[in-house]
Amino acid sequence: MRKSIISLALALGLAFPVLADTLTLRPDAPARYVVVRGDTLWGISGRYLKSPWRWPELWRMNRDEVRNPHLIYPGEVLVLSWVNGRPQLSLEGGQRVVKLSPRIRIEDADSAVPSIPAKVIEPFIKRPLVVSEAEFARSPRIIAGPDDRVILSQGDRLYAQGLDEGGIWQAYRMNKPLTDPDTKEVLGYEVVYGGDVRLEKEGEVQTLRVERVAEEIAVGDRLVKAPRALFVHYAPHPVDESVRGKIISTYNGVSGAAQYYNVVINRGAQQGVEVGHVFGVFKRGPDVEVTGSDGKKKKVSLPTEQGGKLFIYRVFDKVAYGLVMESQVPLNVGDEVAAPVDE
Repeated sequence: MRKSIISLALALGLAFPVLADTLTLRPDAPARYVVVRGDTLWGISGRYLKSPWRWPELWRMNRDEVRNPHLIYPGEVLVLSWVNGRPQLSLEGGQRVVKLSPRIRIEDADSAVPSIPAKVIEPFIKRPLVVSEAEFARSPRIIAGPDDRVILSQGDRLYAQGLDEGGIWQAYRMNKPLTDPDTKEVLGYEVVYGGDVRLEKEGEVQTLRVERVAEEIAVGDRLVKAPRALFVHYAPHPVDESVRGKIISTYNGVSGAAQYYNVVINRGAQQGVEVGHVFGVFKRGPDVEVTGSDGKKKKVSLPTEQGGKLFIYRVFDKVAYGLVMESQVPLNVGDEVAAPVDE
């Protein structure tokens, strides 16, 4: 019945309820759990809840804490208790308030338990992914390499214009456009990351050195300042019910994304999407031919069903990157995304 309501709501463009009134614990939920290296917030919550994205409710987090949750470390003990008839999870000995702020050392944050598997998304956190035509046009550009060479190797000296500060810069070139399947608007351009270069000498023409080649660095590539370390410690929380969109790209164009695949959706900061948001992925049922009671054949559409869930880890103006955390069926470009539902 619930899936039929979801199907109708999606078809009519309506919002639908996503939260049950109470949290339902797994029957094998542990009373105490010792955090180990390699754990994630999503994985730990999956030990307690059938819907891991409802983790903040189990921890009684408020809106600010969801965006800046307490850091949890290997070796700490989680204790399950009941408060006013509702389950609650906390750290043994009292919940220590440790916020991820500029005062927290990088090594401390690195050893903390992340929201989702860090290694899976690391390349997508540290590299340029999406730019607009305007951003590309005004980006600094590599104008020459050594000995008139076009393709550059590690250790090569190169020359650029437009850099306004020192340090590490990332070379990239524009790749495919990301187009909204409904409006046909170009939402941005995915870029190909070439590698890292370091500024050695300032001037009207800047001198740099190639420090690392990932794909290929060439004359004409654009440059963007390498970002500071980013940590995905946002707790999973459902996106607003009014936000609905579609998967518009999968990494490397893979067909049938499964768990831990990276995908792009056609909704971003302009629509209120933020890091930590969880989307359900809904697959419209195919049309099938059936024979009616009158003996005539007709086509009917099978119900739309939730096929998986995404955790958003990087957000741009009009698009966002998400990691598939659950997939009951292969997920594809064109599948709809909306607030997740309990099943």
